[in-house]
Amino acid sequence: MNMKHVNAGESGEKEKRKRGRKLKSNPQINRYMIRLSEKDNELFLSLYRQSGKRSISAFMADCVLNRNLKVVVIDKSLIDFVMLLSSFFVQFRAIKTNYNQVFHASIRNFGEQKACSMMKIVEESTREFALSKLEI
Repeated sequence: MNMKHVNAGESGEKEKRKRGRKLKSNPQINRYMIRLSEKDNELFLSLYRQSGKRSISAFMADCVLNRNLKVVVIDKSLIDFVMLLSSFFVQFRAIKTNYNQVFHASIRNFGEQKACSMMKIVEESTREFALSKLEI
């Protein structure tokens, strides 16, 4: 006995009925979630109301996809270089402080004439140091 289903086609397989809603050509299946504080939520809702969008998800998608975003890339080597330069300037300040202390101490102990001649020697090495700073 060869029995076929009532809705079967020529091949004997059951035909699929088209029921329900039509499938979208580009379904939105990806979902993202954010958490906001009370203050940020109030600001977000006020911006949403001003936008005139029909749904919050459409508003969020418009904000993210149609507006320019600033992307900040942090370069670790650049941060290390800036820290190194900052330490150089700390050393320059320390040298200036030590230079003034040595100059005033030599004036007290040796007199102004001898202190000036001693400081000329120190000034030469300080100039060399300053030139090396300019090379950096």
